[in-house]
Amino acid sequence: MARQFTALLFTIFFCFAIIVSFGQNPASLPSDTTLSNPEKVFEAFWLTFEDHYAFFKIRNIDWKNTYKKYRPMVNASTTDDSLFSILSLMVAPFQDDHINIIIPNQRQFTAEKPSRFLHEFSSDSVRQLFWQMVDTTLYQKGFPAIQGAGPEFRGRKLFEYSFSIGYGYLRFTRCFASAETDDDPPKDAALAGGILDSVLELFGPVKAILIDVRVNIGGNDEFAYAVADRFASKKVLGHTKRVRKGGHEDFGSPEKWYIEPKGKKQFIVPVAVLTNDQTASAGDVFAMIMKALPNVKTIGENTLGIYSDMYGFELPNKWLVSLSNQRYYAADGKCYEGRGTPVDKKVMNTKKDLQAHKDPVIIAAIDMLNKDLPSGDSKTLPK
Repeated sequence: MARQFTALLFTIFFCFAIIVSFGQNPASLPSDTTLSNPEKVFEAFWLTFEDHYAFFKIRNIDWKNTYKKYRPMVNASTTDDSLFSILSLMVAPFQDDHINIIIPNQRQFTAEKPSRFLHEFSSDSVRQLFWQMVDTTLYQKGFPAIQGAGPEFRGRKLFEYSFSIGYGYLRFTRCFASAETDDDPPKDAALAGGILDSVLELFGPVKAILIDVRVNIGGNDEFAYAVADRFASKKVLGHTKRVRKGGHEDFGSPEKWYIEPKGKKQFIVPVAVLTNDQTASAGDVFAMIMKALPNVKTIGENTLGIYSDMYGFELPNKWLVSLSNQRYYAADGKCYEGRGTPVDKKVMNTKKDLQAHKDPVIIAAIDMLNKDLPSGDSKTLPK
């Protein structure tokens, strides 16, 4: 299970529920029984990262030096506020949004990676204008009003879609069907697949499809595969993952995941996947595995770059922590942790797009798809 915790949609309480719902993994506890409570918490925090975190080298973190810097700051009189701040400072340089420190029902720190998109579109109201601009651009290109299908989460249907002149547009801003089924990924993916089949059936004989996963908060990998399976003509490797086992660079045997044709119908047509730096977690994974399909191109900006499932554990003082303990590799063997799934064509959204009421990513994606259509095909959208 991989999930992005940003201020866009998630709260402390939801994060708490997610980590608890997947059970607690053991923390690495210090052997020194004479330590004070704050010292014991610090040591357990540092040791558990030391034993399980997967990206010290990739993220250029000297964890032993971190210990030397911060350990002298903790003693028997260290307050909870100070200890929380110290632990947060220790992991802030990781810029890994799967690292969370949670005091249940009180506070949360996430080691967030800076986001260009969130800097440009810095509030919920501005992001609503962003999606209005996207929908306006689609309408200008001949797409009817966006429709929704599937369960709602925070006011949004699972899938949002439209279709016009042989083109389909599909959008999903999360990779889980329902909050009720999210803790059972195979069941959740089956639900999503059935809903998606009903949506794709409405598209009819489309010649190309846009799949918009910008600002996708993540969910489960099974969901990502349930969507990708609808666009595959044969079984292909989607990704491989390995769990941290021993030293910083020691990992277990590879676990291979495959995309294979599933659903009522496969759509083997040119596909453009739209991403940005808030396409996160299972959204990262979706963008990565879609690149394994020959009929797919990606456009926009690199995804956020947090692929691993989360290793959740409890500190001696009952605080909850999550970290990344797995390395994901694309079908070509590359690990995109930290840098995100790369795009075939880079196109960025800025606040100026809102004034123009035009989405350059949609426009560039349609242009790219028009060029990928068979020679002589007259059914292209207006430029």
